[in-house]
Amino acid sequence: MTELFDLPVEVRLGGEEEDVAAVRMPEGWRVVARTTNSWMVDTGWWRRRVRREYRRCVLRSGDCVELYRDLETGAWHLARRYD
Repeated sequence: MTELFDLPVEVRLGGEEEDVAAVRMPEGWRVVARTTNSWMVDTGWWRRRVRREYRRCVLRSGDCVELYRDLETGAWHLARRYD
């Protein structure tokens, strides 16, 4: 099952490639064990442009979450949580 969100979150970056090191979830800070996938979305240039960088991360707790950074504002969001 997947929970969908569009919730602003804080992110701590680390490492040489600025990987996501931790994310502040509604229940508090969670450490990211690894990023399993990343991709870019750039669409809607003919209407309201959407430019986002997505990252699927496995947290130290074992949860898997999908985050995105709005490339226009720089704000991070929690997009979904997988179980």
